[in-house]
Amino acid sequence: MNEDELLRAVGRLPRSIEPPRDLWPGIEPRLQRRRHWYWIPLAVAAVLALVVIARSIQTQPAWDVTMLAGRPLLGNTRLAASGRLRVGDWLQTDDSSRALIAIGHIGQVEVKPGTRLQLVAARRDDHRLALARGGIDATVDAMPRLFFVDTPAGTAIDLGCAYTLETDSLGNGRLHVTRGEVEFETGPRSSRVLLGAIIQTRPAIGPGIPYVEDAPAPLARALVAFDFENGGARAARTILALARAQDAMSLWHLLQRVDPTLRAMVYDRLAALVPPPAGVTRSRAIALDSRALEGYWTKIHNIQFRRIVLRGVREIDPRTGTTRRHE
Repeated sequence: MNEDELLRAVGRLPRSIEPPRDLWPGIEPRLQRRRHWYWIPLAVAAVLALVVIARSIQTQPAWDVTMLAGRPLLGNTRLAASGRLRVGDWLQTDDSSRALIAIGHIGQVEVKPGTRLQLVAARRDDHRLALARGGIDATVDAMPRLFFVDTPAGTAIDLGCAYTLETDSLGNGRLHVTRGEVEFETGPRSSRVLLGAIIQTRPAIGPGIPYVEDAPAPLARALVAFDFENGGARAARTILALARAQDAMSLWHLLQRVDPTLRAMVYDRLAALVPPPAGVTRSRAIALDSRALEGYWTKIHNIQFRRIVLRGVREIDPRTGTTRRHE
């Protein structure tokens, strides 16, 4: 068959083929049945999605909260006895209420009256609260850098410790370490606070220089003036004149914050009060060599620890950390 014959054959084909009978009555019921079956998988999927969402809410990380006094507010609900603080939730205490928060399995936080705080993270490597105002007593028994408290002035970083942290409505704060060590950090500025030491904090500035809890009041005022009141060289010289061997922690921080032209003077005063350990030289310390600074810090840390822990049991030489029994 050539091409012309094929075209003529196609032209003779009918334009449509009518069925011998109406087929729709048999097709429509089948479509209806198929339509019902089509919705069943969708319904099952919706139910499963609701179950997954419900389970995720139930298993969302949360910390136990126990009422100690009054009626703390957990979210929008008054805490009757105990509850669960979930990530994003706020806990508030009024002037007559207190609460206890379990920090996962690593410690606890007592929430003082007049406090507002939020659970920010509850992960294995990041247990984090945000303290908007008020005060807490935190106790942690875990590896360092697992528990954090954000404040308007910076972040308190646990190094295995117990401490009291307070912040007022303006964001000004105070940290007092009663065990171990805490680092308080704001951007590039940080302070290392040892057992028995205190720092003041300010928003937009961060942590001040730590001082021991029995520091003379004029020394504490001079440190505040240097850190937060543009005290400069005058405040630095006052600090050096008032410092004792027990205040070596403050001078160690001051060395890193004064104008470079004053570093030699700060180092010489520190070395006169607490002689540098082996391997720490004047030139390296003045240049803020990290190994020299860490070496000096280790000695200061050990002396302060012995001074506080053995207080009332043995007399401690604040220059060397050596002890002798009471007569």
